[in-house]
Order: sequence, then structure tokens, then C-alpha cells
Amino acid sequence: MSHATERRRTPGEWLQLAVAATVVLAMFYPTVWMVLSAFKSNREIFAAPFGLPMDWRWENFAEAWEVGGLGELYLNSVIVTGTAVVICVGFATAAAFAFTRLEFPGRRALYRIMLIGLLLPPPVVAIPLFSLLRDLNLLNTLWALILPGAAWSLSLTVFLMSSYFNSVRPDMEEAALLDGANIWQIFLTVSVPMVWPAMLTMVILNTINIWNELIFALLFITDEDKRTLPVGLVRFYGYHSTDYALVFAALTITTIPILALYFLLQRHVIAGLTATAME
Repeated sequence: MSHATERRRTPGEWLQLAVAATVVLAMFYPTVWMVLSAFKSNREIFAAPFGLPMDWRWENFAEAWEVGGLGELYLNSVIVTGTAVVICVGFATAAAFAFTRLEFPGRRALYRIMLIGLLLPPPVVAIPLFSLLRDLNLLNTLWALILPGAAWSLSLTVFLMSSYFNSVRPDMEEAALLDGANIWQIFLTVSVPMVWPAMLTMVILNTINIWNELIFALLFITDEDKRTLPVGLVRFYGYHSTDYALVFAALTITTIPILALYFLLQRHVIAGLTATAME
């Protein structure tokens, strides 16, 4: 019995593969260069910027952590990101369920108004939002970052969750309704388990976006003990702009965890986005 030979790639496929590999390399290499530079001395960074470190200086990370006060910044970022993501994904999932499964007056108009948030850049609302937070006495508190972060991610999350709800047949929900379950019981016990892959996708994407948010953190927080990592890195670079080894070490400490989270869960992200795209 002869083995089936593998299909040979066409020249066009090889060209597409080469272009894709080039794009991936061009996008990912700055991260590799940053990590390698974090292990070098300042002199070596300028003498051999693209080479491997001659002496792997692990002490750069310990010094950057201590000098930059990254522990407190990490804690603030974790609190802000975690709380904002829970609020955003929770409310967005409930809103998407309402928009796709329930009939109520003004449903389509409210959905379109919700999507306006996709068109607004952060600087447009920065000043009105600053005034609102000031009147609510929320400036210089972590809630000044949590609430805007959750709200700013809400439109995209509702849009994608609605697409995922539309791709799921409502048969089980209708069966639960016939069995006497109320709307909240159907949502929590039937709908949420069905759309869990999309919820996980939005948790990951919103975590990345809120973790890296800078504009609101610069405007709404002035107390040093409430700053998040992006603002702390800007200040760190301002104080240590000539010590590039420490700057790269601090950037690596900040970037690698969120990249690791994405790569570990990338299959769920791709699966969730593919399901919403096929709606």
C-alpha cells in the first residue's frame, strides 16, 4: 500500500508564506530586541545593538524593579484591569443578551447608540470626563481609571458578544423558558455557559487594552501611590533616560506577562473572534 504524497505548495503559496513570515518578523523583532537589550550594559547596547548579550545581566531586572517601584505599579494595574474587565464583560454580556434575545421598545435605536462609542477617540471625551470625575470626587482614585476603562471597552464588547449570541441557536433558551425559567435564570444558567468562549476572548482583549491605557491614567491620577504601570514607565524613563539597560528591563517586566497571557490563550481568542465573524 503506497503512502499518499503530500501536496506540493504552489509558487503563489510560497510567496504568501514568505510575506506573512516577513510581516510577523518585522512586528515581533522589536520585542525580541527589547528583551535582549534588557540583559546588556549601556555600553553594550550601543556597541552591539542587534547582537546577543556577552554577559547576561539578570541584575538589571532586580534594579529596575526596585528603582522604579514596579511592585506598587503592578498592584495598581492588576486592580484596575481586573475590576474594569469584570465590570465590562459582565455588563456587555447582559446587554448583548438583551439586544439579541429580548424584544423591547427602542431596542435597535439603543443598540446603534451603544455602537457610537466605537467611533470616539479618547481625547474627545477627556475634558468632559475629567469634569465629571471631579464632580463625583473620583479623581486620584483607582475608580477614576476603572469606570472609564470599563465604559470605553463596552461598545466593542457588546458588538462582538451580540454577534456571538446571534451565531448561537436559541433552542436551549426556549426550552428553559417553556420549563418555567425566568429571564435571569435563562441568562445565567443557559446563555452564559453557551457564550463562555466569546466571554473569555473579550476578557483577554480587554485586559490587553486596559492594561496598556495611558491617556486617562495621565490625566486623572496625580498621586504617586495610585499610578499604573504605563504612567510609571513614562516617569521611569524621564528619570533614567540615560540608563537604557534599566529602561529596557522595566519595559520587559511590564510587557512579557501580558504577552505570555495572550500566547497561552491565543487559541481561545482566535476561536471566539472566528465565531463572531461567521455570524
